[in-house]
Amino acid sequence: MPPTRTRPPHPAQLLVATPNHGAGLELVQLAERRGYTVRRAHSGAQALEQARAAPPDLLVLEASLPDMDVFAASRALRDDPHVGPGTPLLVISLTRPSSPQHHAALRAGVWEFLYHPFNAEEITAKLDSYVQLKLDSDRARRDSSVADAAGFYTVRGLALRAQELTLQAFHHAQPLACVALAPVTSDGQNAGAVDLLADVLRATGRRSDAIGRVGRGEFAVIAPGTDRAGAVLLAERLARAVTTAAGGVDGATPVPGLRAGYDAVGNARYTPIDPKNLLARATTALRTAKGQGGPSWIQGFGG
Repeated sequence: MPPTRTRPPHPAQLLVATPNHGAGLELVQLAERRGYTVRRAHSGAQALEQARAAPPDLLVLEASLPDMDVFAASRALRDDPHVGPGTPLLVISLTRPSSPQHHAALRAGVWEFLYHPFNAEEITAKLDSYVQLKLDSDRARRDSSVADAAGFYTVRGLALRAQELTLQAFHHAQPLACVALAPVTSDGQNAGAVDLLADVLRATGRRSDAIGRVGRGEFAVIAPGTDRAGAVLLAERLARAVTTAAGGVDGATPVPGLRAGYDAVGNARYTPIDPKNLLARATTALRTAKGQGGPSWIQGFGG
């Protein structure tokens, strides 16, 4: 039997945005008794200011912030490079969110809802687990290159983000998809087509998606909240965007063909999947599509 943790992971700092009363203040007290260093913000704006000044290892927001919608605050925090996508962000809720609310939370970068009233042992275990995950992820990011010079995730970076996004999709009982894409040209010289697709991905990527390179001229998009049908729609949307972008360059730029492969789970809680397998299956499907083309330009894993 593993030893019981008697102290929280260190070094670790929590930032909790909560008014002067209620569930958020109770969480602050629980975390402080656990031994965490806790900084408090009283609004979404203060949370943003404090996160920029000293990035925390864990963010917790009260659902009813006094100055802004909690999902707007979450999106703003995700957009801040001092926080980024890899910092666990939890939201305290007094009621059970609906499926659309879970979907909105996932898209806003919320990792999990914490329901009040709290079970002290369960909550402190969650805090420990999320902080340890953050510290491990930070270590992995320091030890290896997770993004290239153009800002795309490397395969290693995609694997890390896939793990984080799978965890979030699990807690929200939402779908998760991976779409792999590559341009093709008739003469095989597709450097310009690769650059065009890269530009489209940068311009159209959603905040919640993770976009990276999986091979020579090959990209992958890990899309939380997206099922198999949504994965097809995503690939079709990107194909249209590539066509539009090619026409917008000089009006005469050849439009590269596109090949795509995908895999998805309809509910990450009830259909568990290894994040690395999701990425590998989408890449396998892409390479099948590259061998076929025509009406079969997009292939799902397994047919």
